[in-house]
Amino acid sequence: MELFAVTDHLSDYKLSLHGNKNLNIDISTIKFFTQNQKQFHNKIIYMGGTECIPGPDTPGQFAFLCYGPPCDWSVYEHSSFPILYVEPELSSGERKEFDPLKLFNQIQDVLQDIQQINAGLHMLINAFFTEQGLQYLADVAYQVFGNPLFIIDNNYKYLAISSGIMADSVFASEENKEGYIRQQGLAFIKQAKIDEQIRKQNSPVYFKNPLHEKGMLADAITIHNIEVGHVMLYELDQPFQEFDSVMLHRTSRIISMELQKNSFLNANKGFLYSYFLADLLDNPEINYAAVKERLSVLDYDLKEEQYILVIPARSYRNSKVRLDVIVDQLHQILPSSIFAVYENTIAILISRSRKDGIKEQEYKRLIDFLKTNNLTSGMSNFFYDLKDARRFYQQALKSVELGQKLGVKSPIHYYSDNYLYHIFEMCESQENIHFFIHPGMLKLLEYDQNHGTDFLLTLHEYLESPGQPTQISKRLHIHKNTLLYRMDKIRGIMDCRIESGDEFLSFGLSYKIMKYLKLL
Repeated sequence: MELFAVTDHLSDYKLSLHGNKNLNIDISTIKFFTQNQKQFHNKIIYMGGTECIPGPDTPGQFAFLCYGPPCDWSVYEHSSFPILYVEPELSSGERKEFDPLKLFNQIQDVLQDIQQINAGLHMLINAFFTEQGLQYLADVAYQVFGNPLFIIDNNYKYLAISSGIMADSVFASEENKEGYIRQQGLAFIKQAKIDEQIRKQNSPVYFKNPLHEKGMLADAITIHNIEVGHVMLYELDQPFQEFDSVMLHRTSRIISMELQKNSFLNANKGFLYSYFLADLLDNPEINYAAVKERLSVLDYDLKEEQYILVIPARSYRNSKVRLDVIVDQLHQILPSSIFAVYENTIAILISRSRKDGIKEQEYKRLIDFLKTNNLTSGMSNFFYDLKDARRFYQQALKSVELGQKLGVKSPIHYYSDNYLYHIFEMCESQENIHFFIHPGMLKLLEYDQNHGTDFLLTLHEYLESPGQPTQISKRLHIHKNTLLYRMDKIRGIMDCRIESGDEFLSFGLSYKIMKYLKLL
């Protein structure tokens, strides 16, 4: 254990530090200085009068604790070892006869406690290296602390709870069932400013939880200085011990290392609602009413209409921009959206009011960003009910797949543009959809192939803008009279009335089937 961990427990004494001022050296035991001693071993606190301090050039990673008349400390300014000098008066200001044996025994007790801490940490580190996951770590922590341990993420979802504990209240039972800290618990955490206290002192905070009627120690879990969750020790089976706070702080670091093995959490660190979106996509049995309530408690304003935008792995892995940078930029472009990297896909739940929808400026910035970074995305249709999130996530993925299959070059593939091709794909497993093409369209295709014309394209433009010959002519870069001539020619080749309602629908559908089958 580091030297500072020992000195922190000697607050009854007024200590001054001289020589090497590094208190991070490891210490394992304490010994009295013996007369004529020449050798000094690492990791030991040597104790003796100031007349016993070794020469300033003595090498080694040890410490010297001394008492008695003060020395000229300047000669030890460049020494390799720290010197702790016990000032003749106590920190309280009282003058009292100094008892070296009492201090020696006190440090021995501290070191014994620290050895117990090391033994506990050794168990936790061994648990970490067994590769049995977060739950196993929580179970081993129960053995180490003698009290259960909870691990939660930033959405207040329980990631692990020590096994073998029985809920000791109706409130605890409901929390265990839901898998989240309940609304009353969140309100208490906010009111008591637990998170703020932990951040301020960078160490565990003790508080009495009125909902559980038990004491708790809570500490933050960080990955690369980003807070990703909390670890809580529950004062259930026995009162907290003196060193539980130190132990919990070190345990949080081990949990951090375990969480870094978790690809989902690693990809989503820093995004508060990621687990909610993952739960929506992953869990058909989720309590959607509870999710809405929880989002409301966490100050997320869920609007009437939802969309899901996806960027598949094959798209962002070809980009020169790192995944975390992509997600961060998208978060700025689409504020108030929920992001998750789910199944290696960037998934975004966009929530907008029915009146406003997705703003034109948001679309412009999104398209510019996707184009600049050579990214391809898919957008679902809008939906109202969160329980349909999985279906619309699959819609967004399918729109990318179909867009690329059809060779469409676009930063956003909309399912609304591709749903007919999805229907064709499903029908293809049952029928040869080639036979659903209108015979007149096949005649026109054959004519184009034999004569080098592009009448099918002309017909398609006509079907896109019926009754608007001026616009059609502009898009085809031909004179209006040329268009009228072509349409008469097309009617003759197909031997049918294009303007008929049923025929019109059939031609449009046939054109899309031909495009899907890559006949065009």
